[in-house]
Amino acid sequence: MENQGFNRTLTLKSSIYLGLSSMIGAGLFNNIAPTSKISSYGSIVGLLIASTLAFANASSSAQLSSLFPRTGGTYLYANEVLGRPYAVVAGTVFIIGKTISCIAIALTIGNYISPVYGKELGVVLCLIIYLLSFSGIHKTAEIAKWFIWILFGLLAFYCLSIVSTQSVVYDIPVFSDASFNEILVSASIWFFAFTGYSRLATFGEEIKNPKEIIPTAIFTGLGITVLVYLVVSWLTLSIVSPNIIGNSSTPLLVAMDVSRFSEFAFLVVFASSIAMVSVFLALMPGISRIYVALSRDKVLPKAFSKIHKKFNSAYFSEAFVLMSVIIGIYSFDVVGSIKLSSFFILIYYTITNLCIIRLDKTKRLYSVGIAYYGFALCIVLAIALIAI
Repeated sequence: MENQGFNRTLTLKSSIYLGLSSMIGAGLFNNIAPTSKISSYGSIVGLLIASTLAFANASSSAQLSSLFPRTGGTYLYANEVLGRPYAVVAGTVFIIGKTISCIAIALTIGNYISPVYGKELGVVLCLIIYLLSFSGIHKTAEIAKWFIWILFGLLAFYCLSIVSTQSVVYDIPVFSDASFNEILVSASIWFFAFTGYSRLATFGEEIKNPKEIIPTAIFTGLGITVLVYLVVSWLTLSIVSPNIIGNSSTPLLVAMDVSRFSEFAFLVVFASSIAMVSVFLALMPGISRIYVALSRDKVLPKAFSKIHKKFNSAYFSEAFVLMSVIIGIYSFDVVGSIKLSSFFILIYYTITNLCIIRLDKTKRLYSVGIAYYGFALCIVLAIALIAI
């Protein structure tokens, strides 16, 4: 029943789909609300700042995953470059931050489907994803592919409905209504939306040619994701004011309700469901891979590194993640969980960038200045979150 290692089953296409499914989720359907409340139309500037940080962090992740193509992400990289204490911190903040991300996603889908029974629906979603992920990451990637194409179709209809509305105003004042501090806070919240590419690094042991595939998949997925977030967020603020959006728990549904094809608003609910399931498909197994890496290094009990021989899944770790998320669903709200998750993941990528800064310069693929930028901005945005 058990195997000591994972099989390499993920191709470039499946890796890109996994990356997209990890990023186009709760952030798209929720983050425009708290960021608009904080910085009004300046939310768009915060989105752009967060995207530059995402590319800087992705640059560091891509380089390190090429050098160390095994399961573990920054926990593994820090262990190799910085030492065990940094690695344990990286693994711990990743597990905490991403577990809270799961909680935020479950609560978001609950708000869109039924605010009254939102938490219960979130629990059901978690159970379904656990059963799907148990069948192995290669099958998960195949499911994610279909979900992504369905989601893109629904988002295209959402955008069409808005641009077909006479009251839409494209020339929104993105630079006029917010202070620099407010924009930084918005950027720190938007950062939550772009952290999914780290999942590819945690699957390094399951990708067929990780040194080539991981960097390509990370940058391709991230580029598409930034474009989708920018278009959807801009159009949302073009049809509904930030004051209204900022006080909504379902901002895209609010925008759809006043657009030309408002009678199809239920499709936004369907799109949010597809997006959340898609994110979960990569997120929950991704968290489990850090448990596996910690277990292999004897930081956690041996049970956490057990791998099902037939399904190629870390079944014990995935079950532990499932239970942690279910408990958290009844302990957090959406906005609070997004802010807390962002904080921990910012710390995680601070360590990722530090690995590149400390790495032998002959092993770097890109300018170390990119890593310095990512390192500094991660710290600034983490401080901004604390100062809210």
